[in-house]
Amino acid sequence: MAGGRRRWAIRSTGSSFILLVVAIIAVIQIYPSLLFDSDDYVVKLEPGDSADFELADGTILTALRVNEGSNPPDALRLEYSNGSELPGRSPGWTDADRLGLDEQTIYSPVRVFDSIDIGAYTLHNDDESSILWLVDDGAMVDEVYKDPWLYLFYIGCCLGMPVGLVGLILAVMVWTDKRKLPDQFVLIDDGRVVISEMDGMELVREQPTDVPGPFVDSPAEEIEYQPEESDKRWIEWDDG
Repeated sequence: MAGGRRRWAIRSTGSSFILLVVAIIAVIQIYPSLLFDSDDYVVKLEPGDSADFELADGTILTALRVNEGSNPPDALRLEYSNGSELPGRSPGWTDADRLGLDEQTIYSPVRVFDSIDIGAYTLHNDDESSILWLVDDGAMVDEVYKDPWLYLFYIGCCLGMPVGLVGLILAVMVWTDKRKLPDQFVLIDDGRVVISEMDGMELVREQPTDVPGPFVDSPAEEIEYQPEESDKRWIEWDDG
């Protein structure tokens, strides 16, 4: 039982290691596509500006500003062509900051507009000090999900960690059993000495000894009967 657990513990930890390595390689491959390109946007507005734009497909729009050490304000308005405003929502925990291509500049989401329909819109940047980017997250997500490395990352990460946990549990069970059981013990089976260990059994045959058995198979020797001297005197007395 302990030997089987040890084998499965080795297999599980080895498989987990391989899967996690695959996940790390996949992250390295998709990492460049996760960086924000400041030249890839729907609308870019300087402080106090506004601009009109049209959407040909429904999508998700996110407004970004450069994070200079504190949460930047939203200070924007997105309106339909008829003048009615879209409220949008505040960024949630899934709307993380984005690292720029220079790997130094951080862009923070300030407003998210979910399920934007096809049509004409007007964006206003009401802040007087920072630039506003409006990016198409729907198109970006579609592009990322076309990358097969993303699925390899999911497979490696989602399977590698549980398999590694199973291997760790089995390793702890093997270690616990080893501490509870003796290293070896002796059994007698039909005159044979069996030394048993946790990993298997070793048969030790009985060593022959120099002590002969009570019955020895040997050819019968002819023994000549020699009458004793007392027997000869008895014969002489009987003859008179």
